[in-house]
Amino acid sequence: MLSVVIPAHNPRRDYLARVLASLRAQSLPMSQWELLVVDNQSNPPLEGSIDLRWHRRALVIREDHLGLTVARVRGFKESNGSVIILVDDDNVLDADYLTQVCTIASKFPFIGTWGGCIDPEFEMPGIAPPSALNALLTLRQVSADLWSNDPDHHASTPWGAGLCIRREVADAYIREISENPTRASLDLRGKTLLYGGDTDIAYSGCRIGYAKGVFNKLHVTHLIPPERCTPDYLCRVARGRGYSEVLHAYALQGILPQPEALGVSLIMRYIKAALKPGIQRSVILAHYQGRRRALFDLTSKSVT
Repeated sequence: MLSVVIPAHNPRRDYLARVLASLRAQSLPMSQWELLVVDNQSNPPLEGSIDLRWHRRALVIREDHLGLTVARVRGFKESNGSVIILVDDDNVLDADYLTQVCTIASKFPFIGTWGGCIDPEFEMPGIAPPSALNALLTLRQVSADLWSNDPDHHASTPWGAGLCIRREVADAYIREISENPTRASLDLRGKTLLYGGDTDIAYSGCRIGYAKGVFNKLHVTHLIPPERCTPDYLCRVARGRGYSEVLHAYALQGILPQPEALGVSLIMRYIKAALKPGIQRSVILAHYQGRRRALFDLTSKSVT
């Protein structure tokens, strides 16, 4: 059996309705999967305000500790499936998504985490950012199936919408973050934009002997509102990703990364960033700002 887990914090109700409609339309019979909506401190609560009567194995679970990682872990613990599919409250799955997940799970038993293509649907296409910034909106195209057990092989590392996780990997991840709570901060908390939880789960799988992968038959549509297309939001995301990269490395290795010396290489990178067109230049610089801020914060903590 599969478990679909939707962590939701104050979701847009029209988006969530489309997410649930896409699940209701899945080709995989409902007898083969369960649905858990983890209400992560939404106000008003989701219980009683969304209709899940169409699925007899559907449940709304209230989690009052704010944070995406906390909500995911609650979903892991409450679910029963051998494979868990993480679906955000703005992710519309293709109708064959769960069927494809079952096929991949059976055909590739050595892969512990996997994902696929994440396509955009912009509410206002006219203000969509340039495609060079797609990663900031967790958009991804997968031209060919890839897998690897090397954490440094980034092309095969799944992230974003529709992440699939074997039960053994989810259990290992729960154990690891209980021993290293810093890793629980590697993701969104309300309006705080931190990232890295997806890759952290995939790396947990690698540590217990599983590979990770991406597959081009898996497709999710990411619903993107206008406010996520603004330069301010994109820079906030870039800053959060830069911060999270440093925090993730520190959480895993226990060693503070050394600040880069002002050498030729660093100067050339700044020059290349300065030559990028408008918003692309801004997000590159915001990414550097996030990394520097993380180094400052972590160094201050280590001194105190």
